[in-house]
Amino acid sequence: MLIETERFGIFELKDKKTLRFPNGIPGFEELRSFILLETEENKPLLWLQSIENKHIALPVVIPFELIGDYYVDVRENELSDLNLEAPDDLLILCVVVIPEDVKKMTANLASPIVINAKRGIGKQLVIDAATLPLRFPIYDIIMQKLIGEGKANAGAVTQGR
Repeated sequence: MLIETERFGIFELKDKKTLRFPNGIPGFEELRSFILLETEENKPLLWLQSIENKHIALPVVIPFELIGDYYVDVRENELSDLNLEAPDDLLILCVVVIPEDVKKMTANLASPIVINAKRGIGKQLVIDAATLPLRFPIYDIIMQKLIGEGKANAGAVTQGR
């Protein structure tokens, strides 16, 4: 199956697992099918690309890769519809906002996207924003990570793509 995207062009879906969001994602409730894309030039950013709308690609990060002490207190009933078999099947992502001034890039830690990576079922949770920030600055963290990995060019981060 060929997928057309605005940001990444056309590619074949053969090696990508479709992620289903039975209730959509807040703001995009009508969209139910996505894929997770990773490009070398945009690391550590990933893209949650809609299969149904080529214009919708949400930048996301795996919060644990950037914030070592990130912790989400999720009640078991909030994950019951994901049909998890093991805790390791759970993938947690946070949506990133990349404004015109890329140095003001933030991640929404209070509303993680949780995905059963084994079954490809996901949803976005709304956690108590009093304990986790909606706009957590991540630019400096990403730059430190990239420099630590010996990457002088931070790709999308330095170029504001």
